[in-house]
Amino acid sequence: MIKFGEKVTVAMISMNEEKSVKKVIDDIKKLDERIEILIVDSSEDQTAEIAEKNGAKVIKQMPPIGYSPAMDLALKSCEREVIITMDCDDTYPVDQIDKFSKKILEEDFDVVDGNRLPKKPINMPYLNYFANYFFALVASILFLRRIKDLHSGMRAYKKNIVQKLPYSKKSVSLPVELILWPIRLGYKITFIDIEYKERIGESKLEPLKAAYWTVIRILRARFLNSK
Repeated sequence: MIKFGEKVTVAMISMNEEKSVKKVIDDIKKLDERIEILIVDSSEDQTAEIAEKNGAKVIKQMPPIGYSPAMDLALKSCEREVIITMDCDDTYPVDQIDKFSKKILEEDFDVVDGNRLPKKPINMPYLNYFANYFFALVASILFLRRIKDLHSGMRAYKKNIVQKLPYSKKSVSLPVELILWPIRLGYKITFIDIEYKERIGESKLEPLKAAYWTVIRILRARFLNSK
């Protein structure tokens, strides 16, 4: 049992993840039954039914309106002190939830970023890896802080800062703004290297669209008036 399970919500979004969602929920529950699991689901398969049967709180968002609106709804629907975002495809290390929550609750960090890229993950295509590296380097220069992974889906946030981040809810690549705005606004942030595993199921990534919105979000977070 982790130390702060009753204070943690694991927030995820899902689209047709019926092959993996039960395993991810079970792995979280094995850590601590007190952890709240919240999923915003836009699936056409049985993901929502499986998730609810296994103890997750499910919010349906149909018809699907995109990654960022779904993640925004997930973040805004969490009520506990610590929000940890993950994916339903089993790519992220559930066993790091305890470490992430302690960074927030014991060391008073506002955001904990899970860095997938201390080196190239075996399962990440080279094109994706070099694109991630390039965009992270550009952001590091613009924000005067070394950032290695703009697109990580595993982060921990203090609930009370999420509502203060002026990110755009449009389209994709929302994790970019969810790390750059806290940096811009002077929040206390730490970075933890994590393992990025082979996903279960098919990827929904649209590389060109993701790259376009990555540029837009870097520029928004750097130059948009935050007030």
